[in-house]
Amino acid sequence: MNKYIVRTIKITSLLLAVFCSTWFLQKFILCHPDHNKLRINGFYLEEPNTLDVVFMGASEMYTGFAPGLAYEKFGFTSYSYATASLTAGAIITQFKEIMRTQDPQLIVVEINPFLYPDDSNENKEGSIRKYIDNIPYNDNKREYIKNLDTDNEIEYHIPFIKYHNSWTEYPGGIKFSGAMILQNLRGHTLLKGYKTNTGICPLDDKYLNQKLIDDDTTLDLYPLYEKKLRETLSYCSENNINVLFIRAPHLLETESDYDAFCRANAAEKIINEYGFDFINFERDRETMSYNAHMYYNRQHLNVYGSKSFTEYFGKIINDKYIIRNTKLTEKQKSCWNDAAEYYHKFYKCCDELTMSDDKAVEIEEDLFGIREIEKHQ
Repeated sequence: MNKYIVRTIKITSLLLAVFCSTWFLQKFILCHPDHNKLRINGFYLEEPNTLDVVFMGASEMYTGFAPGLAYEKFGFTSYSYATASLTAGAIITQFKEIMRTQDPQLIVVEINPFLYPDDSNENKEGSIRKYIDNIPYNDNKREYIKNLDTDNEIEYHIPFIKYHNSWTEYPGGIKFSGAMILQNLRGHTLLKGYKTNTGICPLDDKYLNQKLIDDDTTLDLYPLYEKKLRETLSYCSENNINVLFIRAPHLLETESDYDAFCRANAAEKIINEYGFDFINFERDRETMSYNAHMYYNRQHLNVYGSKSFTEYFGKIINDKYIIRNTKLTEKQKSCWNDAAEYYHKFYKCCDELTMSDDKAVEIEEDLFGIREIEKHQ
């Protein structure tokens, strides 16, 4: 009898070791480690029901708003739960995931996923995976995958299959895997989803920003995106979610920029039709006065622009939408004070790099301090 007990223990131990090893490899090594994975992973490290505001959408959100600075200035806690090139089809899943662990007073949605001129981003595997690969495996994830138009559904359920050869990308990918392991050891992030770049756009008179503040021209949304937007609005209404929709500030220069601007005007009318607030920062006199040196490209604010935008938008949120700040424990307050302090170190590092180097530099947090992660012309 003892022989069978010992054998059972050995087999169970082996299976457990295989499971734990596979989990570790899929979560940290044999995956696609990047800033999107780092950011989404960090959201789930936040203690339940401790976030007053959650920002969702695409890259405009995590480059435009600095939660650590907002906490210092206004006292509310927040997180940028956003990924690059987010698809419109992922928006409702984002709502479900946010509400699964948090009960924010406000969710802010940047509407870029609904403004594409065609469905190319919606069907792009890279855009889909930047979000869905990085959330925990649960009913929300399974429901989202079930609705995908793909012949490789199993690879979405088990990303290990998709990325089993990703070890060949190392040591390049180790910077993200290492940072994610370290943030899990720490138990929280310091930037709360924020990411920036030290690049600056050239100053000239070609930008249309000042000319468009009073322009209410509309252009119909692509039919798929109008459908997705209406589904999102109906979901928010049916579930009594307090949502603010926004269009983040951009540098508007080309015909395609103007077309997206006009589609944002059309989206505003649809959003208001459902009774939700909408702030169009592409038609706001304050944000449209930002000069080109506050952007690292036409679509994204840089470290200087995000500071100004956080202070401006943070005051709007605090004055109009925050009823009360979440009651934090002393330990939680200490973590948020660390985040505020870290933001200033981060800003100083970016400022020094901007002044000393003509290259755009992306930097990130790790357990031991701030480090550069990528340089490009």
